[in-house]
Amino acid sequence: MITLSNSQGLMFAQISTDQTKDASALGGWFGAQQAGQAKAIVTDTVVACRGVVTHTVGDAMLSSFPDAQLAVKAALELQRRLAKAQSPGAGVTVKVRIGVAFGPVRVMAGKVSGDAVTAAGLLLEKAMPGEILVDQAVKDALGSSPDVKLAPHGGIENVNAFRVVGGPPPAELASTTPVRPPPDLARTREVKPAPPPPPSAAEPAAAPRPAPKPAAAPAGPLVLRYGETEKRFTAADAEVTLGRALDNHIALTAAHVSRKHAKIVWEGPVPYVVNLSQNGTCVKYEGAMRSHMVVDKVRLLGNGQIALAPHFGLSDSNEDVVSFSFG
Repeated sequence: MITLSNSQGLMFAQISTDQTKDASALGGWFGAQQAGQAKAIVTDTVVACRGVVTHTVGDAMLSSFPDAQLAVKAALELQRRLAKAQSPGAGVTVKVRIGVAFGPVRVMAGKVSGDAVTAAGLLLEKAMPGEILVDQAVKDALGSSPDVKLAPHGGIENVNAFRVVGGPPPAELASTTPVRPPPDLARTREVKPAPPPPPSAAEPAAAPRPAPKPAAAPAGPLVLRYGETEKRFTAADAEVTLGRALDNHIALTAAHVSRKHAKIVWEGPVPYVVNLSQNGTCVKYEGAMRSHMVVDKVRLLGNGQIALAPHFGLSDSNEDVVSFSFG
């Protein structure tokens, strides 16, 4: 059952490790131990800030919060806790990159999706290790709060991004309000999205976003290539599945590919990739420098590749990659 929730703060967090000394088996062991400890710190921090970890996408963790302020508070607190938990003697530095967005979400089987989730995923992709990026909705919700300082980062596709450059001292974060239980996402009642907060008196209201243009129809059928296999699909096929099971439209051989890993669906004449696996799915367009992690769905444009993995390059022989084009 799909329900619509009030606007929530969404935080995507991804842990990375950096070898600071000569590589060694012991250093690698410490790196794995610290990465595992860091993920536990993520969960503890989310719960302490009245949030809930909804699910993971590859090695990124998505959490939701009752409001934008708590999501930003969790992001700042997570950075502080990780810095405090470092083990310099291990020769490994653990950092976290974070994307935070705010808006209504759809809830299905305890997992959340929607434009705000997609925005948080885009911000995560562009954030550097140790960096927190937030969207315009988070900035508006924070208002003129002196506690959190933001700096313009620029546009990321259709998301106006800001970088968190300062936050309240740890003592203010430690003084919490009475804790209410985190929202039960699976039982959220269907309600209308909450109206956006009024603009701060200290700054003018943001200009309304232009209405999105209708998606243009692709030129010809969708062509998928895997190894020696080439197949063509149109909107009449309704749904195309990709995975390791032989009954998929495109069957891949990589061991980390799930039996039903991803699917392609059409909205009108336009195809989108939808991730079905906890191992994650990515899309890279031809000529692009970076790939797009499939959080909710990703539109297929021009030519490119789909990796049934949390990132490209997981398989040296590209046995987890499907190429796509139109025509």
